[in-house]
Amino acid sequence: MSIINFFNKKLKYVVIGAGSTGATFACFLHSAGKNVTLISKYESVIKNAKEKGGIRLISNVKGDKRYKVKIQTQEQFKGKADVIILCIRTPDILSAVPFIERISHKKTIVTSIANGFGMGYALSRKLKNINVLNSVFVGKCRWYNRNDAEYLQQREYVEFQFAPHNNIDNKILNQIKEDFTQTGMDTHLITEKQFLELAFERLITRSPFEACCIYYDINAHQITGEKEETFKKLCSELLILAKAININVRDGFLEEYYSNFEKYKERDDANVYSSILNDMKIGQKSEIDFLFFIVIELAKEYNVNLPVYFMIAEKYSEYNSLKEFLN
Repeated sequence: MSIINFFNKKLKYVVIGAGSTGATFACFLHSAGKNVTLISKYESVIKNAKEKGGIRLISNVKGDKRYKVKIQTQEQFKGKADVIILCIRTPDILSAVPFIERISHKKTIVTSIANGFGMGYALSRKLKNINVLNSVFVGKCRWYNRNDAEYLQQREYVEFQFAPHNNIDNKILNQIKEDFTQTGMDTHLITEKQFLELAFERLITRSPFEACCIYYDINAHQITGEKEETFKKLCSELLILAKAININVRDGFLEEYYSNFEKYKERDDANVYSSILNDMKIGQKSEIDFLFFIVIELAKEYNVNLPVYFMIAEKYSEYNSLKEFLN
């Protein structure tokens, strides 16, 4: 049935994760008449969406509307998917592999829009017989009222960029691009080189900050003096790794980032705290694998010495579930 979908140009999409981004993605696809199922681990979200007449999306692109998107748990979903979109936090992606394998066929495409560099690399290592796409999503989505299955999409545009990680049929890639464009997303097929450069720049703007905060148990306001030196060493080490992987980081990027970071430190809100550190403090799984330990694993693979990263990794080695995932 799924292979027939390719010939009929009607792809079957499965969006895993009914958080703000996943729900937004599902609503956008549903609005364009696409075959989409949203997977949620929360029975309450499914129940509330059904009782309220669908998911309410308040969108700067789509307006204010409820969408009767099909929502199921992993256990309830039967059949196969042509395109699987992972909209879940990185710790959950590691545990979603069995489900992904169960609903995939030989032409299924998997892509993750979770924050974190190296997701395509890790998924390709784990899902050896499944096609993996690298992708970047810009949408500014968040919960509005979880009890009533209501979400906000607050950016004036929604952008999706993707790049093939393996050799995938161009007809299928073009169909995905066409489908996403029809939903109202500004969609582009970029080269893997362009994706890696963009994703690595994002890594630089997250990983050193998170690493510095968890190592010293501090927030952004406190990154001064010796701590700021550590932060900048971590940034510089990422440039060394980028060179080893043959990723080009544009000239002046670090200087521009340091300037923006100084402004960021002046903000007096929750965003100046490390999300990884906050998760650790409440005993919740964090995004440490693809915002920190991916650097360690790549450094080992490319035989690059990153002394500050390795020092911090040794202190928090018990949190490294990526190593086991890749093996």
